[in-house]
Amino acid sequence: MATLETTIKDKAEQLGYEACGIISADRFEEFVRQLNTRSELFPHAKAFYENLRKLAIPKEQIDWAKSVIVCVRRYDKYKISDELERFIGKVFLCDGRLKYSQEYKNNLAFEEFLQQLGFRTMTNAVPARWAAVKAGLGKFRNNNFLYRETGSWNWVDTWIVDKELEYEQEVDSSQYSCPEGCQKCIKACPTGALSAPLTMDATKCIACSTFRPELKIDESLFEKMGTWVYGCDICQNACPANAGTWKGNEVCFEEPLSLQNLITLDNLFSMDEETYRTKIQPRFWYINAEDRWFWKCKAIRAMANEDAQKYHKYFVQALDDPNEEVRKMARWALEGEHK
Repeated sequence: MATLETTIKDKAEQLGYEACGIISADRFEEFVRQLNTRSELFPHAKAFYENLRKLAIPKEQIDWAKSVIVCVRRYDKYKISDELERFIGKVFLCDGRLKYSQEYKNNLAFEEFLQQLGFRTMTNAVPARWAAVKAGLGKFRNNNFLYRETGSWNWVDTWIVDKELEYEQEVDSSQYSCPEGCQKCIKACPTGALSAPLTMDATKCIACSTFRPELKIDESLFEKMGTWVYGCDICQNACPANAGTWKGNEVCFEEPLSLQNLITLDNLFSMDEETYRTKIQPRFWYINAEDRWFWKCKAIRAMANEDAQKYHKYFVQALDDPNEEVRKMARWALEGEHK
């Protein structure tokens, strides 16, 4: 007769997850140590890392927490447009959290299944990658991503539940599996956010800085950020373990709107409030509805890095923008034309 744990894992597989593991909801000691290390190395980013600390101690946040069910799925099956890929990180182009995606429906179905089994559930309230490594579902590499045999194109979903279960043999999640001496991802990171294995200065990370307006990026990094406007794949693309792993043999889930026409630098700069609130913000929801100015800043920076002369008229137009951050970015772009 199948055990409860086997029943859970079988259901996860039926719903498209590649792997499922179960661990105790105890304190994530290695994650706490990593937060401490990063706060010491990058004191200017301490507030960012301190905000993550609540994820490390589930039982302090949720008094009924007993176990964590961890599921991993791959998102490398989808075809990605080359034009979109130079602006948007792959994970956000294949975002399984969008309500019209099959991944979202499967996620809900799995949670409903757990509840039907009698579990109380809380989703995504622990450090996901660390939980996956702890459950033996993958390993870290230098760039902090979770790797399986098929590379780092993995998404992790987690559920805290209120019953003790039979757990996986836990793995020390502070260990990583890169070949000795390999630092290709570190060398590829243009802003220096990756400066050593398993470290990251959030205030220099292109991905973080393209969807967190509160992270004030030093102007000296603008040119190094290239044309990325939401996310970044540079360190993953540079990793030898990812070479040839992206399958891209399926059409991505159907979008209500065509991203191909929506995501151009011209459109991102020129979009009106209604377009932003009804088309862009619901799709790329990390950025608040009130922060359309931030997209304009990113569009100007990407324009300047792609072809400043081509987009000169937009920089001049932005000098009269009501938002000071937009005007500041326009001045930077115009100054760059003369370098």
